[in-house]
Amino acid sequence: MIETAARAIRRGQIVLHPTDTVYGLACDPMNPEALDRLLALKGRSPAKGFLQIIPDISYCDNVCKDIPKVFYEMSAALWPGPVTMLLDGKISLPESLLGSEGKVGLRQPDLPFLQLWMEAIPGAMVSTSANLSGQNPPKSLEELRRLLAAEVDLFLEGEEIDRHPQPSTVVDLTLETPQLVRSGLWADRVEEFLKS
Repeated sequence: MIETAARAIRRGQIVLHPTDTVYGLACDPMNPEALDRLLALKGRSPAKGFLQIIPDISYCDNVCKDIPKVFYEMSAALWPGPVTMLLDGKISLPESLLGSEGKVGLRQPDLPFLQLWMEAIPGAMVSTSANLSGQNPPKSLEELRRLLAAEVDLFLEGEEIDRHPQPSTVVDLTLETPQLVRSGLWADRVEEFLKS
């Protein structure tokens, strides 16, 4: 299954998959055609950019510029885990990955399956929540199948969706004072870190 999923990403396909937060839609972050297809599928504005899940912290050097010291401190304290950090992206990255503000969202997930998948690719993946833009994520596998299964190239079914699924917490590290921009899983840990 992992090799099939890795091959799908390498081919520019879209994969619906479980994560350590909500179900996600994955594609190759460096493939503009795959990114455009994902934008169309979700009905999402290209101004927003996309989150990437990454295999390890060294990947950040490939996609970020001017990485602040606080990023290394925060990633040491909170990764792997459900915390997404926004950093300034390199201008060589696809526009639809960066969004209008030129930022990249990065997260190292705490799920062995995702780590093995990225090793098999090898590389990072876009992983955006499996929902239509502006709508809540589906609350059951049945609803997820009905909404998105026919629109993707591969559906990796995992466990039934939790009744109260939460996305990752997002913190913007491009600002002089890091700012919480979305509360999700581990928001309390992020707030505690920012106060320290």
